[in-house]
Amino acid sequence: MSHLFYCNLQWLAFNITIMNVQTILRHLALLLILLAAARPAAGRELVFSTHPFANPATIYQTFQPLIDYLARETGTTIAIKIAPSYLAHVAAVGSGKADLAFVGPSPYVRIKDKFGGIELLARFKMRDNSNDQVVIVCLEAAPLASLADLKGKTFAFGDHQSFGSHYLPRWLLAAEGVPVRELAAYDFVKSHDNVILSVLHGDFDAGGVRLDVFRRYADRPLRILAGPFPTPPHALVGRADLDRELMDKLRRSLLGLRDRAVLERLDPEMLEFTAVTDSDFDQARTVINFVEER
Repeated sequence: MSHLFYCNLQWLAFNITIMNVQTILRHLALLLILLAAARPAAGRELVFSTHPFANPATIYQTFQPLIDYLARETGTTIAIKIAPSYLAHVAAVGSGKADLAFVGPSPYVRIKDKFGGIELLARFKMRDNSNDQVVIVCLEAAPLASLADLKGKTFAFGDHQSFGSHYLPRWLLAAEGVPVRELAAYDFVKSHDNVILSVLHGDFDAGGVRLDVFRRYADRPLRILAGPFPTPPHALVGRADLDRELMDKLRRSLLGLRDRAVLERLDPEMLEFTAVTDSDFDQARTVINFVEER
């Protein structure tokens, strides 16, 4: 009798254990389902794209603090991906292979007008908007008084797709009666810094760069021949079909960013992110269309 009672106790304990395991497994399954459902909005890795405006190490140092901040604020994982060229950057963002992106005037207009599918988040605001101004520079001793004096001279452009180092300088030259056919020679040297260095080395008589880049070479024998001229802003954009709640969090996080360590890593003169609209880029559309029709 006692043996039978003992066996019954064992059977009961075994069944209780099975029931507990089944209950635990059901709860685990439910938890996994809930986690899977939440993943598209907040759990999957987002890709942040940028064009190669500097060497990779510098780009990572510039953006990583901002990316870390946005990841914390939104509960997402974000990875920086540097496109090999302006055009590759445009294609990646335009085709939806990037979720977030840093854009200047030219990439924004290209992506928005050719592909659509992006939404402005916020623009960079500098202490004096020096990154949104362009100057034409020459050697300090150069016998040049105005842009018109560049007829028959040589000119350095940056990247072919750059608004500040190609489209706007080319438009300014044409407005002063110096279309590129009136130059003795010109070339594309890939970046704003290379424009400065090419002029310094005497390879070209003049070139166009952002004002903030020119100021980095303030101790060199250079001067401003013309400008500064205002340009549309640099901004951050998001893929238009991102989860709406996530998009709103990203925008609020950018507009609310006050951490000086993060802002100054982007640029020592960076004040904050501010609101931006598509109409802020109308000048870029006008200039780009003018240059490409020639």
